[in-house]
Amino acid sequence: MSPVSRAAAFCIFLLLTSIGVARIVLTYRVVSQTVDETPNIACGMEWLDRGTYNLGPFHPPLARIAMAAGPYLAGLRSQGNPDRWKEGNAILHSRGRYAKNLTLARLGILPFFILASTCVWLWGRSLMGGSGALAAVFLFTNTPMVLAHSGIATTDMAVTAGVVFALYHFTRWLEQPDPRRSVWLGVAFALAILAKFSSFLIVPLCALCILAAWCIAGRRFPPIRLRMWALAGVVAFLIVWAGYRFSVGRMQETPESNPAAASPFWRALSSVPLPAPQIPDGLLQVKLLNRDGHAAFLLGQVSNTGWWYFFPVALGVKTPLAVLLLALAGLFAVARGPQRWELWAPALCVAAILLACLPSHLNTGLRYILCLFPMLSLLAAQGIVFLWHSRVPRAAAAVLLVWLTASSLRAHPDYIPYFNELAGAHPENVVVDSDLDWGQDMRRLVSKLEELGVTRVHLAVLWSGDDSRIGLPGWEGLDPYQPVKGWVAISYFNLKTRGLLAAKAMGRAESGYAWLDRYQPVARVGKSILLYHIPE
Repeated sequence: MSPVSRAAAFCIFLLLTSIGVARIVLTYRVVSQTVDETPNIACGMEWLDRGTYNLGPFHPPLARIAMAAGPYLAGLRSQGNPDRWKEGNAILHSRGRYAKNLTLARLGILPFFILASTCVWLWGRSLMGGSGALAAVFLFTNTPMVLAHSGIATTDMAVTAGVVFALYHFTRWLEQPDPRRSVWLGVAFALAILAKFSSFLIVPLCALCILAAWCIAGRRFPPIRLRMWALAGVVAFLIVWAGYRFSVGRMQETPESNPAAASPFWRALSSVPLPAPQIPDGLLQVKLLNRDGHAAFLLGQVSNTGWWYFFPVALGVKTPLAVLLLALAGLFAVARGPQRWELWAPALCVAAILLACLPSHLNTGLRYILCLFPMLSLLAAQGIVFLWHSRVPRAAAAVLLVWLTASSLRAHPDYIPYFNELAGAHPENVVVDSDLDWGQDMRRLVSKLEELGVTRVHLAVLWSGDDSRIGLPGWEGLDPYQPVKGWVAISYFNLKTRGLLAAKAMGRAESGYAWLDRYQPVARVGKSILLYHIPE
């Protein structure tokens, strides 16, 4: 690719990131409150307002603090609800300015998008120069999954930024383990840990893969690295502990309340005071949640414990095909090009994250491996550089970039339910849950019902907000195997996952909502809700 001056490349980077930020902000008024936003905001507000963190320690506090910071600075406070779902709704509806409060909460996630884009830029520049780095940033900021989860108040973009921040600084530290880089490494590791507990597995695993490539390249690990590694560890520990307000105490999780705590190790750990005891408490809650699983849908099947191939399938249909093809080209380029260990780092991280998540029983969305996308963008950018300099016509790279741009723009503002061409006309037959239906179309449903003059509706939608305050007409629930007359609004999570779960529980062949197949929907509201009118 043609060289770009350092100043020009930096200006283009700022432009690409700013366009991504603008596209994200433009979704705020369209995308309704999604399922997980409510409890996250409640937990962050508890940390800021009350100085405690008890409503939901299964996630670390950093992302939640960022979500609650805007509402807190605007004067909102905890509402005293012991239930984090009701507490979050009460906070959002405080002072009668629901839309503004939700926007303030979502703005707290934007810094993580900017940080992740910056790390992609810096890492890409060290691997491929300014032009290759710009290609990586362009790919990252045009990926619908990235835009989707940068625009809602959840933890997934925070851990994405934390993971790429940590891995980028680890590669820099390997090259020069001085005190300054060791401190930065500790800060980066702490940010990843404070963002989400999945980083406890993902960051060390990716770091080991990078270290293996570094060692294979003939590098040595002299004793000074151990001292610098200890410095990074101390910095990370102090920052993480500060994130929990330097708390000290005993764990709250016990074998009686959490069967995952029954092992001798956890029993011994719970018997002594610990710094930040909310961390082992949260890890045990995550362990129990993963053991029990969560109802999920994939390719016409439902399961509480998931499938080993869920994430490869979801990645294959939720990622723009242009990015996947460029990533394959990048992998080919790395394999046949000069054997530089640092060029292998993004590909190894992609493989490590994907493999680490295969055994997971939590198959409710590709968002669980959102942290894979910065490294996937770097790998795909290597593919662009390879195509540009190979015998393959440069037009191939240009066509793939235009294809990505068109796919990304066409998805706006519905980035959450984006699917590529492999999913076909009915992506709801592949995956559902947070990949398609996460409550994001509730505002549109209210507007559609008002437009049609509907005064009463049977409702089966995925929604965690306060339905009494959003303008819904009179409504009642819609149970499986209970046909009704009149207006019916049902989202794909209920139609697919809940309907098949009911069939499984009752030993029946047909889904609990199969009776709706006899009717044509009056409208499809957004991408996730079907609206029917069943004649009397």
